[in-house]
Amino acid sequence: HDAPSDILFLPYLNGERTPHNNPHARGVFFGLGSDTDRETMVQSVLEGVGFALRDAKSRLHKAGTQCDLPGVIGGGARSRYWIKMIADILGKPLARYEGATKGPAFGAARLARLALTKEPVADVCVKPAIEEVIEPDLTRHDAYQPRFAKFQRIYAALSDEFTPD
Repeated sequence: HDAPSDILFLPYLNGERTPHNNPHARGVFFGLGSDTDRETMVQSVLEGVGFALRDAKSRLHKAGTQCDLPGVIGGGARSRYWIKMIADILGKPLARYEGATKGPAFGAARLARLALTKEPVADVCVKPAIEEVIEPDLTRHDAYQPRFAKFQRIYAALSDEFTPD
C-alpha cells in the first residue's frame, strides 16, 4: 500500500461500540466510481478497520488511557501486511505476540478457568512473549491523516441516518 485508497469504508457491519456506542451504525463505502476495482475496495476495507481502531484509540487517549505498545491478536494477526497498515494509520508500533492468532480462544479459556478454579488472575493470565514488533512508516502515517479526518467527517455526517425509522 504505497498510498491510501481513494475509497473510504466505514466498517460498522454490526454496529459500533467504541467510540460511537451506536448499535445501528452500518458499513458504508464512500467514493465508489465506475473505475473502482476489487483491489481498491479490499484496501479500503482494511484501511477502514484501521481508521476505526485509530478513532477508538484517540477516544481512549482522551479519557486518560495510555497504551504504548498495542498488541494484535486473532485472525488479523496472520497478515503482516494488515498489521503494518494499521501501524502506519495509528503512527504507533504494534506487537504481535506468540500464539496471537489463538489469542481470543486463549482469553475465553482463561476466563472460564478463572471462573471455575478461583485461581489468582496473575497465575492464569500470563502475558505471552512478543514475536515481532511492527514499526510504523511515519511518511505513510502523514499520508493517512487527511483520509482519517475525512473518515471521521463521513461518520459524523451519517450518524443520525443510521437510526431506524
